[in-house]
Amino acid sequence: MEVNNGVTFVLLGGTGDLARKKLLPSLYNLYKKGKLGEFDIIGTSRHDLSREEYVRHVGVNIDKHETWDEFKENIRFAQLNFYNPEDYEVLQEKLLGCGDERLFYLATLPQHFDVINDNLSSHDLVNETSKVLYEKPFGDDLKSAKELNRSINELFPEKNIYRIDHYLDKELVANLSILRFSNSIIDPILSAEYVDHVQIIASENFGVEERGGFYDRYGAVKDFFQSHLLQLLSLVGMSTPEKLDSRCIRDEKVRALRGVDILDTITGQYEGYRGEEGVDEDSTTETLTAVRAALNRPRWQGVPFYLLTGKNLAKKYSQIYVQFDKNNQSSMSSNGTIPNSLVVSIQPDRGIYFVINTKVPGGIGTEPAKMEFCHTCHHGPNTPSAYENLFSQALAGDQRSFIRYDEIEEQWRIVDGMEIPEPITYEPGEVPEEVQNFIQDGEWHGLS
Repeated sequence: MEVNNGVTFVLLGGTGDLARKKLLPSLYNLYKKGKLGEFDIIGTSRHDLSREEYVRHVGVNIDKHETWDEFKENIRFAQLNFYNPEDYEVLQEKLLGCGDERLFYLATLPQHFDVINDNLSSHDLVNETSKVLYEKPFGDDLKSAKELNRSINELFPEKNIYRIDHYLDKELVANLSILRFSNSIIDPILSAEYVDHVQIIASENFGVEERGGFYDRYGAVKDFFQSHLLQLLSLVGMSTPEKLDSRCIRDEKVRALRGVDILDTITGQYEGYRGEEGVDEDSTTETLTAVRAALNRPRWQGVPFYLLTGKNLAKKYSQIYVQFDKNNQSSMSSNGTIPNSLVVSIQPDRGIYFVINTKVPGGIGTEPAKMEFCHTCHHGPNTPSAYENLFSQALAGDQRSFIRYDEIEEQWRIVDGMEIPEPITYEPGEVPEEVQNFIQDGEWHGLS
């Protein structure tokens, strides 16, 4: 048979929200930018749809241009029940004539991963050049994550496995390693000698929306803290890698995660959460969590890390805030100086800035000033989305922004060891007083 060097994207769970709202739009954006080359897309669902019905279904969320008609000609559909082996034979037939490089995206819940893996393997659908991408959450706890890792690694080599945390492909998160390790003035000051504390915040001003059933099972700790916030903590807290490649970066992230010690935790649930669709009427699931942690590494000895995520708070934003030690500033503190800080703003504003003290013109007092890099101003508004970056890196075989098996297990080890208190109740749009006062000798940056 003639070799087809194109790539085939197989979306398992191809009618779900993730496929419709993120995956297909991202692939279309890559196509518009000329970054796909020869490709086919096979969407799957247990529903019996014609190809035309599937294209209409996934096209609803796509900002269509004149290239849409060309793009959609590459979309196919296969009815597939994850638990019916015969359906994988139909998928195998659909793959004939498509690109030989295959990218299987498991856009589904983790309880389906094992049966999908077994069938992909037993039907020889995964070849040497294939990549298998697993959407979060990866397991429910340390035990299930270890079992899942073990079952996957029995079927596929680690080089073919891509565990997803889409936060790692956001431009400003992906910029963290470059910011730290290619700027000699920055990395040395990110240490206990200069830093008072670190905040990592992901605040949302909306509720669970259509995800009530899923969210009630996991909550803020397992849905967001376990994955996104701990990944950000590892990127901030890691030591300098030997090389800026996937192996060395992930080695250092694992070492950082092994040093995490949870010191204090507070949780909350917004008023009205129990009335959301899919949520248990007596639910005690947390929609907010704030954590104080220590990183037991010589570089960070004694520096508290404050991590917060929550729904229905006052603002929607994500950022990393590093406050430097006021004791390292000059004796001019009596003239109104404030602690210096470094802020990495992930969303909605994207940029990096330092806050420094400057002299007030015509006087002897001081005032704060920003030294700022505005990502959108410099690169324009059309920066690739996290999922565009994710697909591009997977196609290139670059695993730096994907999570290795031992990272996943360390993250679950941390979460399994946490004592999760009963949530306090808070009004939507407000930050509970207990959370406002959670930081010792300080306040959350920009939260209220």
